[in-house]
Amino acid sequence: MIDGRMKLRHIACFLEVAARSGFGRAADALSLTQPAVSRAIAELEDILGAPLFERGRGGAVLTPQGAAFRAHAGAAFAELGRGIDTLRRPAAGDVVLRVGALPTVAARIMPGAVRRAKETGLDATINIEAGPNGWLLDLLNEGRLDLVVGRLAEPKAMMGLAFEHLYSEPIVFVARRGHPADTGHPVGLVELARHPFIMPGQGSIIRPEIDRLFLMEGLAGPADRIETTDASFSRAYVGASDAVWVISHGVVAGDLDAGTLVRLPLSMSISGGPVGLTTRAGQTPLPQAAIFLEALREVARAL
Repeated sequence: MIDGRMKLRHIACFLEVAARSGFGRAADALSLTQPAVSRAIAELEDILGAPLFERGRGGAVLTPQGAAFRAHAGAAFAELGRGIDTLRRPAAGDVVLRVGALPTVAARIMPGAVRRAKETGLDATINIEAGPNGWLLDLLNEGRLDLVVGRLAEPKAMMGLAFEHLYSEPIVFVARRGHPADTGHPVGLVELARHPFIMPGQGSIIRPEIDRLFLMEGLAGPADRIETTDASFSRAYVGASDAVWVISHGVVAGDLDAGTLVRLPLSMSISGGPVGLTTRAGQTPLPQAAIFLEALREVARAL
């Protein structure tokens, strides 16, 4: 039974602090004072009998108890919001489907999925939010997204969420046509490391796999490197230099098809990672979401 002392303001403050990792930032987002948010969290911790955040100079970090509570509180808050939306927007055409998409993997299937969903009768506005995988999963947990198209996160981040595999996304090494390493023959990482590199920064979901590949070859990593997830910059820089770009295949699939970039054949193997749909566990999708999910599956099967 839910404790009668628990109010919606407690849950709203908790989810905002968790999303923004700080009481001050949460207060600004909620248009409240910081003492009011701190008081709400203290009351909620007293009701639950468990600490929800570890406070520090760097902000607020969820405790294990807080992370467990968030998985359920976010889903419940989201379902309540959906119920309110159903009453406020009874017409099918007024439904907004909120989709999170990891740019480095979702650009490959999202356009086709949207077209297919519209062709098969989807009557809804599709709101696409692009960003890092962890941030999108936070929005999903809070009920601000209906689903996320991205990579499978670590088990801790998947608490309260369900993942459906769509396809595997390889990591590729690409360069401009005519690059010194573009010989048509397998090239070793030691040889490639003599060139400048562009790669995602620390914290990106594919960076650990890239780092492992260098370690397997006895390398600490390229000495001359630029770390960015900006595809526009990377595309322009690689096209005008001898830099090698390490990125998920979906980001450069169009460039490779057009021949503006070439995939360098490595003499060693590098694995990719599963790409799929992440939703809140146990959630029954809206009819419009079900149409879009099936469109995503059909596009992924055709890859």
